[in-house]
Amino acid sequence: MNEQLAKTVAAEVQKFKPLITDYCRLESVAAQKRMMSETADWVENLLKETGFETRQLVVEGAPNYVYGELSGQSDFTLLLYNHYDVQPEAPIELWESPPFEVTEKDGKLVARGICDNKAELISRICAIRAIQAAQGEFPFNLKWIIEGEEEIGSTHFDAMTR
Repeated sequence: MNEQLAKTVAAEVQKFKPLITDYCRLESVAAQKRMMSETADWVENLLKETGFETRQLVVEGAPNYVYGELSGQSDFTLLLYNHYDVQPEAPIELWESPPFEVTEKDGKLVARGICDNKAELISRICAIRAIQAAQGEFPFNLKWIIEGEEEIGSTHFDAMTR
């Protein structure tokens, strides 16, 4: 890793916790249709802030899909997939801290949805931003689809592709 990229990665790592904290506060429980549009908007804005051209894809009966494209230096294109919905927090009595508040426990961050799939999305954003900051234009094209019903079976995913 070149020196500039290493410094930039270190700076982006510092931004991870505030981003994941904000993201996990969004109670995007697809099974209960909680905060789905707010979360799609938040994710779309995050992609826009990272330089993506974005839009929300509307499929009747489904939470909006967030689609983003980032142009890079080469013709190579990588398609990324994530989801923004989480499982319900029940049974609430098993939580040692509020489920939608990021808590640090034994050096690990804990919150509903942090491992599936919210931290992965934030990690990718931080990595993309680090590469952009160190190298300018991204080295290749990215297309990214982020859905809001993976936890309930992605029942409208086929319809979204048409």
